[in-house]
Amino acid sequence: MIRILVANGLCLAGMAWMLVSGTDQRATPLLGAADHGADLAGLEARAAGAPSAPAVVALASAYLDRDQPGLATAVIDRAPRELQGRPEVALLRARTLFHRGHAREALAVAREADDACAATACPAWVGTRTARQLAFLEEVVAAGVDDPQADPRATRAAYERSTREVRLVAMR
Repeated sequence: MIRILVANGLCLAGMAWMLVSGTDQRATPLLGAADHGADLAGLEARAAGAPSAPAVVALASAYLDRDQPGLATAVIDRAPRELQGRPEVALLRARTLFHRGHAREALAVAREADDACAATACPAWVGTRTARQLAFLEEVVAAGVDDPQADPRATRAAYERSTREVRLVAMR
């Protein structure tokens, strides 16, 4: 009988502890806290000093990750013409246009990137990303969404519809 009372007392003490300390779970970051400003400064220096497709893509992607599509567009616009025509840069331009609320223009640029990949030997990852982004933008425009911020539910629905269709991309 005493064992049951002790066990009940321990259970009650545990429940009281849970109430006091809380039960919410906090996510632990996988990566340590980093100084992203230093990373951005390095990307900016690399893109300004020796503009290359990887440098421009990295810097514009970093700006997009920080919700700065205007700065990402400026980076792409200031890149040399031969870089702007590359499919991976055009793909990023489509993303910046979409984030700025110009879905129809983004779709046109994504189609140009897809055509460029069809005409030249694109890396497989660029061709795949282009096909996925093209499918998504086609669904967004078909749904009548121009600005994803204005109608996030319709944008999400368009994304879900675009993932249902399986597209095959030829590997070269």
